[in-house]
Amino acid sequence: MIELASFELFTDMHMALLQQVVETIGITINSIAYHMQVEKLLKESQAMTEELQSQSEELQLQQEELKTINEKLEEQYNNSETKTRELQKTKEQLEDKATQLVLSSKYKSEFLANMSHELRTPLNSLLILAQMLAENSEGNLSQKQIEFANTIHASGYDLLNLISDVLDLSKVESGKMDVHLDEILLDELREFAQRQFSQLARQKGLLFTANVHPDVPVAIYTDEVRLQQIIKNLLANAIKFTEEGSVQLDIRVAGSSPLKDVGTVLAFSVTDTGIGIAHEKQEVIFEAFRQADGTTSRKYGGTGLGLSISREIANLLGGQLEVISVEGKGSTFTLYLPTEHLPAQSVVNVPLGTAHAALFAEDEVSEVAVAQEVGAECPLDGKKVLLVDDDMRNIFALTTALEAQQMKVIFAETGREGVEMLLENPDVDLVLMDIMMPEMDGYEAMRAIRQRSKFADVPIIALTAKAMKNDRDKCIDAGASDYISKPLNLEQLFSLMRVWLYREREGR
Repeated sequence: MIELASFELFTDMHMALLQQVVETIGITINSIAYHMQVEKLLKESQAMTEELQSQSEELQLQQEELKTINEKLEEQYNNSETKTRELQKTKEQLEDKATQLVLSSKYKSEFLANMSHELRTPLNSLLILAQMLAENSEGNLSQKQIEFANTIHASGYDLLNLISDVLDLSKVESGKMDVHLDEILLDELREFAQRQFSQLARQKGLLFTANVHPDVPVAIYTDEVRLQQIIKNLLANAIKFTEEGSVQLDIRVAGSSPLKDVGTVLAFSVTDTGIGIAHEKQEVIFEAFRQADGTTSRKYGGTGLGLSISREIANLLGGQLEVISVEGKGSTFTLYLPTEHLPAQSVVNVPLGTAHAALFAEDEVSEVAVAQEVGAECPLDGKKVLLVDDDMRNIFALTTALEAQQMKVIFAETGREGVEMLLENPDVDLVLMDIMMPEMDGYEAMRAIRQRSKFADVPIIALTAKAMKNDRDKCIDAGASDYISKPLNLEQLFSLMRVWLYREREGR
């Protein structure tokens, strides 16, 4: 709307003119307004176009970023798939290796058991015959010939000890060495050391002493055989590497020790005035087959197994073995042991008075004395013995030894022949049964014998050249009355035979 004002009245002419121009003015104004509206819309459109362009560019960037991310994700996925396949392959390889290790361990155990048998079998006849020659029961050997026999016997036992060391090392490395707990009187341990090493020290002109301090407990709860084994290794080394001076075993309560939270700790120290060990060699000596002097010109022999086995056994008993040494002045090896503590997973409890007390070739004199005391009233003469063994060397050696005790001996070379021989000779008083034989082994033969009621109580002593842990259990389970390992100690064998013949007589 347009409003017009005038200082004078509008005339008809004025009104006619206005009537003529008003439409034109309206059209013009409308046109101007339209153009203004169009211009406004154009600007808004341009702004929106610019905004859309900007958004389009942003979307383009985002799409490119998403594409890059997608490519990376795809690459990561492919890498993950590759790694998964590699891990699966590695897992399969590890499983294969684990299986191979299990088989390898099994084959190793079987190999060691078989090698033990193959080595101990000829040693058995060698040691028996050498012992009988050294006894010179017929008095027809000169003193020098007796010394020859003693040397053969001693060398045979050195070889036996080496075989035992290798087997012990294998058992420790495979975690198959068990410990049998019992109360050990420390005064008896001291007497054991003196009995074993006093004479050897005197032969080298050394002063040997074994002391138990007054404040030490009366007993320690551990494995007697393994503790004695460590002490024997340490004392044997001390005497071996000492040319003059002294060797001392000292048992005391440890003032300080590397063992923590185990209660009272005892220290078993072996001190010598020998050659000593260089500082840089003091860890080497505990490695298997390693020695402080490993050269071909070394003065002292040996395999380097004793200390390695001793340290591993010490760990198995919950203790620790350490050395302090000055080269040229001597050494002190100290075994730290808790009086009562042992790692539970390493312990095998053997109840006192177990039904079958097996005698091993390395049993000590004190153990044999028990058997001798029990069976002392039962003489061997006149007893009939069935010997079952596939090795004629063993048959010859054992038959000679048994007949020297006035026993009657019949023999068989296989398990099957042994069973048949027993059926033909029901008056047999005792059976000595080898284990590894052709056709029918000793286990099968003993089972076959026990299946016949009339032979249910006949004593059967298993003779085996194997020396693995479960051999004794397998023999007892198969029907053996007892077990003894080769090479045989004749006095131990005779004592064991007296025990079972005495029991059979008392049971009648």
